[in-house]
Amino acid sequence: MKGICKLCLEEKELMESHSIPRSYFKRLKKNDSQLIVVRKGSRPKRENVDPKEPLLCFECEQFISTEYESYGIRLLRNHHNIRKNSDHIIVNSFNYKRFYLYLLSILWRASISKNIHYSTVVGVHELDEFMRHCVKNNLIRVSKLNQFKVDHLIKICVFRLVDSTNNIGDIEIKSVLSNFSFREVEQVNGFSWFFVAEGFVIFYVFSLGKDYNDVRKMRLKSQLKSGSHQKIYKIEISQDSLFRDIFNDLIAAAKGDFEKIE
Repeated sequence: MKGICKLCLEEKELMESHSIPRSYFKRLKKNDSQLIVVRKGSRPKRENVDPKEPLLCFECEQFISTEYESYGIRLLRNHHNIRKNSDHIIVNSFNYKRFYLYLLSILWRASISKNIHYSTVVGVHELDEFMRHCVKNNLIRVSKLNQFKVDHLIKICVFRLVDSTNNIGDIEIKSVLSNFSFREVEQVNGFSWFFVAEGFVIFYVFSLGKDYNDVRKMRLKSQLKSGSHQKIYKIEISQDSLFRDIFNDLIAAAKGDFEKIE
């Protein structure tokens, strides 16, 4: 169908675009056409989950795929590029700008999406336009004449989910792909959206702070930072109330209802 591409803003033939990359869904489905979907308060069921909609033209789809997604998805899947430690992992050969904009492109697409799958991400036009500008022009700094950077406003933190008690195996942890969730972050007087994919949880943190300088200088645990490597801290599921509850719900559903999957 023809329409206005949300990235280049030109009228073109639009592709069926994914917000959370299709590769994550495809890897979980393997040779199946459906996924087991678990919703709180409902029985698990098989569904053909493939949230997509006409958002981008072919050229912009290819731009995001080659410039961001091919790098971002490969980065955390390459075990040879990761060094493991007791409470964190180290990702080597790290391109901060490229990986940050890859994750920002996911939030931007979810924010502008009309698909009910992403209804939890409620953005505002000014912020959506700001993210679009950065993604389209491969920029973190707004302009050469402006010191303001998008990563001052939107801080992205990446954690690796683990369970040292072995109550939940790593294969099971990596098999969870969540929708976006919203939570308030009192420690920074702000809020965040986050989602889980392939054993990692990605937080997008917005903080009001006292003023711009306060926000600019703020540093969060496991926040992406520039440099040739990135430290990603681990979250022990059994010791974190948020993810303990999420995975306990999944375990309860698995024990009680998976044999009754519709």
